[in-house]
Amino acid sequence: MTAEDKLILGSVKIHSLQIDLEWIDTLIPQIKDWEYLTNTIIDRCIAPLLYKKIPLLASAGLIPNHVKTKLQQAYYHTLSRNVVLYEAFRKIAEAFQSNEIEIIVLKGIYLAEWLYGDIGLRQLSDIDLLVREEDGEKCIKILSEMGYSEYYDGVTDFTQSKMDTIHYPPMMQNNISIEIHIKLHHNDVNYKFDMDDLWKKAQPAIVNKIEVKTLQLTDLIIHICVHLDKHFKIGHVQFSSINDIVNILDSCADRLNWSAIQERCKLFGCEKEVFKYIILAKRQFNVSIPDEIVQQYDSILLKNDIRMFYNYLSGYENLTAIPTHVGNLKQIDNFADYMRYARDIVFPPKTFMIRKYNIKHPSLFLFYYPYRYWVGIKGLFFLIYKRR
Repeated sequence: MTAEDKLILGSVKIHSLQIDLEWIDTLIPQIKDWEYLTNTIIDRCIAPLLYKKIPLLASAGLIPNHVKTKLQQAYYHTLSRNVVLYEAFRKIAEAFQSNEIEIIVLKGIYLAEWLYGDIGLRQLSDIDLLVREEDGEKCIKILSEMGYSEYYDGVTDFTQSKMDTIHYPPMMQNNISIEIHIKLHHNDVNYKFDMDDLWKKAQPAIVNKIEVKTLQLTDLIIHICVHLDKHFKIGHVQFSSINDIVNILDSCADRLNWSAIQERCKLFGCEKEVFKYIILAKRQFNVSIPDEIVQQYDSILLKNDIRMFYNYLSGYENLTAIPTHVGNLKQIDNFADYMRYARDIVFPPKTFMIRKYNIKHPSLFLFYYPYRYWVGIKGLFFLIYKRR
């Protein structure tokens, strides 16, 4: 890696030890491309974490002023955006509670406050809430009454009806997106979470002064790793999930029950998916992992996984939705429905093409089909390469 990449990864930890800060101090004089560093560290949601470390660095004076300004802007942009999301969450949680609906708060909206301790340090793209399946439709109705409307992202109504639903289509209002989950993974994966058991073991938590539930720590780290694995495999990685894993392993080292994590992973059938990213965190971020865990699972992380990690760090992104469609096709047992679904994704209607590719001149939508096929072919080759 370049000094720029090392500095980006070295900034991820929330609670840096003196040795971590000294490592950053040795890297700063080596930086040659401040523009690359600034753009990349902002895009990977790490800029606020470096900004907060600047007063602690002996070599802070070597950081150009315009870089410090951009890092500061990234922090305050994240903070102001998250304040809006937390207020929206508070109103939604209160509305659900008044209707006797229990919620488990997932990922960022919980971690920004509990783990990071400063909601300006963890970028949020939306609000993810897990509810029991029987409460799903009721939640959508409540959100509609609050002024939220469904963001339709299906190709056609038919393909939408054949989707394996993890969460309902996002509910949107004033650029705030709410995802109501009823489960945590697709049906076509090799592992299976016991949702009743997840609910049984869920822990009470306080988020923005509202009493809710969250996954117990063991299930929390498992869920984040599995969620990251899904994106890692299809070529669209959210680096915030990597940051979360690193900081849970680093900040909660004395609270992690590794035997319980192993037993839980074996029960769900996701041992490989979880420990791959735990070993990645050990190798790339030097978090504290018991030696016996490293020895047992070190071979799970392949050279190709590390290579892809560096590609994602540099900005690689696979834009195809082929994995989703392949998973949906596997669930269809009627040949006529199978062919209809395949036709819709290969030749989607004009309305979808305009919305999907943000076409300014609708009459030109036909010219975007070759681009769609090109993206699909690249995505297909990526998936074949990954499997091999």
